[in-house]
Amino acid sequence: MTKEQEFVMRWFREYYSRTAIAGPTKFEQREFGFMYFDKDFVRRHVGFKRPDDLRKYLVSQVPMHVYYSSALYEIPSAPKMDQKGWLGADLVFDLDADHIKGAETMSYAQMLSLVKKDMIKLLDDFLFGDMGFGETDVRLVFSGGRGYHAHISDEKVLKLKSHERSEIVDYVSGTDLDLDAIFPKSVSMVKDYKTHMKAEKAVAMPAEGSGGWKGHARRTTAQLFEELRFMELEEVRARFPNLSRYKDATVLGLQRDLFGDRGGERLGYQLIMENNSLEYVSDRYKEALLDLVKSEVRPRAAAEVDEPVTRDIKRLIRMPSSLHGKTGMRVIEMRRDDLTDFDPLRDAFPGTFPDDPVKVHVKAPVDLLIKGQRISGDGVIEVPTFAAMFLVLRMKAAMVP
Repeated sequence: MTKEQEFVMRWFREYYSRTAIAGPTKFEQREFGFMYFDKDFVRRHVGFKRPDDLRKYLVSQVPMHVYYSSALYEIPSAPKMDQKGWLGADLVFDLDADHIKGAETMSYAQMLSLVKKDMIKLLDDFLFGDMGFGETDVRLVFSGGRGYHAHISDEKVLKLKSHERSEIVDYVSGTDLDLDAIFPKSVSMVKDYKTHMKAEKAVAMPAEGSGGWKGHARRTTAQLFEELRFMELEEVRARFPNLSRYKDATVLGLQRDLFGDRGGERLGYQLIMENNSLEYVSDRYKEALLDLVKSEVRPRAAAEVDEPVTRDIKRLIRMPSSLHGKTGMRVIEMRRDDLTDFDPLRDAFPGTFPDDPVKVHVKAPVDLLIKGQRISGDGVIEVPTFAAMFLVLRMKAAMVP
């Protein structure tokens, strides 16, 4: 066993010996699984009668990761899946930094902040909004690593099969979203030219108070207008590459029609929102406006969740109150109101990890803010125990004898 494993396991054991482990709901019907610091196998098909039995196991074995099944079983400890007797499964949503575009260039704190923003969107707009679940129906969990989970145990979802859960993912992620149905075109007038007749089509904006994706599209468009209003041409070009096929004169003309003084009390974008129509710009700019609006709806409004996790009706997922074996942070269950101000690097380290100084050798210069303390330096540095745990588990540092 390495000195790093000895250090980590000592403090993990200390945490589990002093922490009450409540475990998931319907505890006796859950399967449990474990990965270890000092063993190279995964153990699953384990069941416990009481949370205290689980806690004793954690103290004696000191696993690196602790999981439990989203599924409920008649015999969770049965060695084969077809022997367990599937009774249903929580509906689980997993949001992780892996799904953030450009995450590889972000700091750990930046990734956590963006994933939290996406979870708030999933909760407020889709689970509490479109789907109508109450806050007591949704168990929100910080994973201890780089993301969040949302668990729903309502009887209405327990028996859903994989394909039905995939359809839910398609909805919240806006997969195959029909934007032509959200912004429908209708004939507004027929113009009589000398050589032909031409039908002019008006594009409708979803009305205020619309539900589902129409409501998301309307709110997204309003947000888009507020951002676009004060942008210079260079900013517009950089922020909205889908406008690249339009000339500068078109982009500037569109901004002028949307935000310029029209000689009335209302600006163009305000008339669009008030009259539920995109027709308050000149004909020459309508195509650019529609392209812009359509391109922004899904990226801004969709919740990017891990589809295989939600689809899986026999998934093992991290257990709340356990420790994450690659950070040393707690897997924390919380309410929606707690999420707003929650900062994992401040709030998720267990109190059993002390401030006592420990010497570590960092493999590259570090500069982190953990539990309100600045952790920085290069080579051999002295840091609090909780910070040493984080750096060692993240493979950023080694113990100094």
